[in-house]
Amino acid sequence: MSHLDKLRTHPQRTLAVFAYVAVVLIASVISTPAGGLSPIGPLGLVGLDKWLHAVGYAGLGFALAFAVRAIRLREVGGAIAVAGLYGLCIEFVQAGLPYRTFSVMDMGANVLGAMLGGVLWYVVVHREGRWG
Repeated sequence: MSHLDKLRTHPQRTLAVFAYVAVVLIASVISTPAGGLSPIGPLGLVGLDKWLHAVGYAGLGFALAFAVRAIRLREVGGAIAVAGLYGLCIEFVQAGLPYRTFSVMDMGANVLGAMLGGVLWYVVVHREGRWG
């Protein structure tokens, strides 16, 4: 069964992913609050915005893998790639907005988050006995 067939057999999963994608897009293009976010995030390693990017794209990577019922590593890799590519594209969209900025660090957080979400999905699926 192809990925497209999997999406057709579970339209509610597909709709959930499209809703998530829309929320990420909206959050990415709206004007940020005056003063921005705290420059220090949890553990003091990177800013709070990088954590939000990573968490947001981890959710997207997980949701995409769930939507296509990814079981094999190659399928999970595809979900990670799509989520990561979306995160890269969003940064280019932000570059054209006067009230947002383009950031390579945000791109990295997006891709890292997508990877973490995909890996989490893979672990859950294989721990639970290959359901999808």
